[in-house]
Amino acid sequence: MGTDVVAILDEAVGLGDVIVVVRGPGSITEVMGDLGLRRSGEWLTLGQEGGSHVHLKAADLASARFVHLEGRNAALKFLDGSGAEMVQVSFRGTNPGRAERYDAARVEAVRSRFGHWGDG
Repeated sequence: MGTDVVAILDEAVGLGDVIVVVRGPGSITEVMGDLGLRRSGEWLTLGQEGGSHVHLKAADLASARFVHLEGRNAALKFLDGSGAEMVQVSFRGTNPGRAERYDAARVEAVRSRFGHWGDG
């Protein structure tokens, strides 16, 4: 599914106003904003070189899963071949518990574009 997953990731970050989350043992990294995706050989870059960014090995992306848990923003989780989460793209403004930022139209747009990819 590799190429399709890269296209999904590109579309997700292309919506703008996202938070890219990378978790590791004992750490969490978040990169926020209107991020783009750029491919350079085997690597993908989310964000801008010279600024905050994340590198992902394109071949390791195996699947995408949409989630929208109560009290959280809607998100796409990108998994490797073993099912481990590599990166998450959260869509800001989709958490109904944060009324000051909540955007029902954005929730609907995100769900209609990505909802079929998961359990959301």
